[in-house]
Amino acid sequence: MWINLRAGLCAATFVAFLPATFSSSSNSARVKIIPKLATDSVKVDADDPAIWINPTNPALSAIIGTDKDSAQGGLYVWNLQGEQLQFVPIERPNNVDVRQGMKLGKRMIDIAVTQECRKRTLRVFEINPATGALTDITIAGGIPTPELEAPYGLCLYRRTSDGAMFVMTSSREGESAKHLHQYQLFDDGQGKVHGQYVRAFGRNSILDKVEGLVADDELGYVYAGDEEAAVRKYHADPASGNDTQLAEFALGDGIEGDREGLAIYRCTEKTGYLLLSSQKGKSYSSIKVYRREGEPGNPHEHKLLTTLDTIGSEETDGLEVTHHGVHEKFPHGLIVKHDSPGRQFKLYSWQDFMLGMPQICASPKPNTVHVGKKAYVR
Repeated sequence: MWINLRAGLCAATFVAFLPATFSSSSNSARVKIIPKLATDSVKVDADDPAIWINPTNPALSAIIGTDKDSAQGGLYVWNLQGEQLQFVPIERPNNVDVRQGMKLGKRMIDIAVTQECRKRTLRVFEINPATGALTDITIAGGIPTPELEAPYGLCLYRRTSDGAMFVMTSSREGESAKHLHQYQLFDDGQGKVHGQYVRAFGRNSILDKVEGLVADDELGYVYAGDEEAAVRKYHADPASGNDTQLAEFALGDGIEGDREGLAIYRCTEKTGYLLLSSQKGKSYSSIKVYRREGEPGNPHEHKLLTTLDTIGSEETDGLEVTHHGVHEKFPHGLIVKHDSPGRQFKLYSWQDFMLGMPQICASPKPNTVHVGKKAYVR
């Protein structure tokens, strides 16, 4: 997630919202936290959340979540108090992801992308920079994904070298479920977004099926939760020339149910945490925590650091995290986590997690990237 340093966001304000500083090494203990807030419930079947950070007033940031029902499903937008701001009807949108900094015409915009699984298409929405409201900017009929026999998982990847925007996707069934798929998004010149199939990668490496996906834009990797097997790691950039699996981890680690949602908490440009949703539990689900940067001397070795027991959320599919402080309840960021019985998403403070575990990240410094005439801080 990138913050756009637009007018009104001064350096002093940014410092107040830096992520926490960390210093020590790994730990296998369990940490329990309880939610601060919850979103309103969706109509039928909640699944996956995304977090959009308001570029000028973080307290006005928003949560976007899916109701994956075919008849009454769609995208919901909530404020940080969990109150519904918008509902966009969509036929079975299983997953959703957000990125800032896509060029559309002469503008730089923030986008949310989801899929219409039954129609096998992608939908792209512009996020209003003041309110978080969604406006469909997809080409007529949606972006077709005929390569996917049964669209399932989805995440976004923004290439840092040129700002190119990609969608990583998976299939639930058929031959297309044995590997992952990548589409590039383009401005159609008429204010809309279209897409082009780029590659299949990780061929025949998926043993079960993948829904949870997350891309690390800065380090250039994508992680996939092969539900009953492992988390798999690949190069995210199709120009890397390497489509094969780089690593697998989370083969055991006390995971109950499926390996579901994946998310990255950023500490610095190259350090942080990788979070994995362990779907089930006796009365609540948990999150498995790994080093984003890998182990010292081996960036592709990801050992379990700790287990985060998230009281109040059960049978979790999707989750998301941000390192950006947004208000007093979430001074060092928050975790948004699916709660299946409640048909909603629970909001946990990262600060509560910090109090219960050793800290591994170095003190962060702002990392400014210039895109055209605008500066973005990761």
